[in-house]
Amino acid sequence: MRATARQTASFADQRAYARRPTSRKVYLVSGRDTLRCALIDLAEGGARIRLMGTALPEGDLYLVDTRVRRIHLARSVWQSEREAGLQFVESDTLDRPGGGVEGAAEAALLFARRRAREAAALEADL
Repeated sequence: MRATARQTASFADQRAYARRPTSRKVYLVSGRDTLRCALIDLAEGGARIRLMGTALPEGDLYLVDTRVRRIHLARSVWQSEREAGLQFVESDTLDRPGGGVEGAAEAALLFARRRAREAAALEADL
């Protein structure tokens, strides 16, 4: 069922951040899986992606955008057959340029390790 223009406007009114249409390749990393996706639109707090013939993986999701050298820990807030909406939990700048599937997987691993170290340091201070 398609949303009506009124429903679409209503959804847009509820968004915390304005969306900016875009069209570029990004990578979604979850565990050992790295998927090539298309970024459809982007906001400060999230993104809409097009999945390339596969379902959204389970677990932590890292959206790696090598073009602008950003990485986002994200959670899925909705999913259709071909698209998904992601909400950013935490974002950071990529330390080094890394392209392709291998570069995206490495960036996600480094980001996850840094987050774990920071969490352990906070816990040790308590």
